[in-house]
Amino acid sequence: AAFFNAGQDCTAATRVVVQKEAYDQMVKLLAEQATGTKVGSATTMDDEDVLVGPLNNKSQFERVKGMLSRVPAHARVVTGGAALSGPGFFISPTVVSDLKQDDEMIQQEIFGPVITVQSFADEAEAIAMANGVQYGLASSVWTKDHARAMRCSRAFDFGCVWINTHIPLVAEMPHGGFKQSGYGKDLSMYGFEEYTRVKHIMTSLE
Repeated sequence: AAFFNAGQDCTAATRVVVQKEAYDQMVKLLAEQATGTKVGSATTMDDEDVLVGPLNNKSQFERVKGMLSRVPAHARVVTGGAALSGPGFFISPTVVSDLKQDDEMIQQEIFGPVITVQSFADEAEAIAMANGVQYGLASSVWTKDHARAMRCSRAFDFGCVWINTHIPLVAEMPHGGFKQSGYGKDLSMYGFEEYTRVKHIMTSLE
């Protein structure tokens, strides 16, 4: 869900917020996944093992490279973090840990094959960190505690919240965000509202 389409997906799970007790293990597992992710071009996409392709254009390629070049000193590039050699706009699958809430890579959408990782101490801090950005399209909560999943889902300021999964979309459910992620919905009956003109007519029968 993070590296699909080279991270160029508005619902990509590229910002990961993890409980402190599980943080080191999660960073390790994410780094292993990134290292094992196969990168390829359009000529190799028939290979079922290829997941990450190039970025869409040079402008986006330079933007992602620029953000990686500005990783703050307190953060750590666990794996990746650079453009791949050769032709094409390829960025290696990347994991950046130890970021702070006001860091650029947290506050701005990267839109590339980059996962950021932060740690939280308790549920309240996790919710505050999740909501503490200007975007609000998609999120997910991962837990064995269903009551916690319900509390977080209610508290998350995102138009879409998945529980123990991420990115599946169905035509029956609305899709759209809050804050700087736009307004209105596509999919479901709510999607028709954007194409509907409502007229109010009132008449006196006297």
